[in-house]
Amino acid sequence: MSVSWDITEWGSVVIRQEAPIDLEELHKAIFQWAKENNYFFTEKNFTEKVKSHGKEFELAWRLERKITEFIRFNIDMTIWAYGMNPVKKDGKDLLQGHVEIVFFSTLEMDWQNRWESSKFHRFLRRIYIYYMKKQYFLNYAGKCWQETYSLHALVKAKIEQMSLF
Repeated sequence: MSVSWDITEWGSVVIRQEAPIDLEELHKAIFQWAKENNYFFTEKNFTEKVKSHGKEFELAWRLERKITEFIRFNIDMTIWAYGMNPVKKDGKDLLQGHVEIVFFSTLEMDWQNRWESSKFHRFLRRIYIYYMKKQYFLNYAGKCWQETYSLHALVKAKIEQMSLF
């Protein structure tokens, strides 16, 4: 099993807003960001429920980027939207309600499980990661952190841009 370092704590990088939002446009912007930054985009979950107070959505996306044969960046996004009712602003059909977007990123080492064949290999992997090359991996952890916050800033700007219509 690969070794993962949490870059952001679950629930620490969050956008909460009550604003009109266009989920299609947000999806396109995130997909475009992933494409430009060489991330593989996977939609893990899409759930839509129609309730009496409005629609509820739950979306989960995973972005993965192979850095080396040993290192991979993972950014998980989860969007919860509830009480979403249609609203028309400046000729655009949007959904108004409560939106919460959570970002969680990890640095995954030995993601191809090449060092899993024996206890001795796992021991050598641990020595390699935590003693021999720790600063090297910490530098990559910083890069993953920067990319996570870059995506966070993009999503925040898109949501605020939609609420200005």
